[in-house]
Amino acid sequence: MYFFILMMSLILVFVVSMLFFMVSYKKMMDAETFSSYECGFNIMSTARIFFSFRFFLISILFLIFDVEIALMLPIPYLNLSMLEMMSIYIFVLILILGLMYEYFYGSLNWLN
Repeated sequence: MYFFILMMSLILVFVVSMLFFMVSYKKMMDAETFSSYECGFNIMSTARIFFSFRFFLISILFLIFDVEIALMLPIPYLNLSMLEMMSIYIFVLILILGLMYEYFYGSLNWLN
């Protein structure tokens, strides 16, 4: 019975995906179709905006440490055992070591 349900599910997924590809297939692919459109005018500049990888890295590090602080705020109000406290200390130590690695590697230096 489970094999039948599995096979019917796979067949249904296959049929739906094939219908999707048949309906969405574009026969005419020309430059006008895939060009950007700005109110009937030719584009003035490139549509791609350059993004700083350093900004992305610093924002990810900020999010990691922000979530860490948010998770650690209720710790003083909890009645934790010694094993739980040690696991929290190890977690914080790993995060601090990662931050030190990023600092000494030079990823946090904005001007380079």
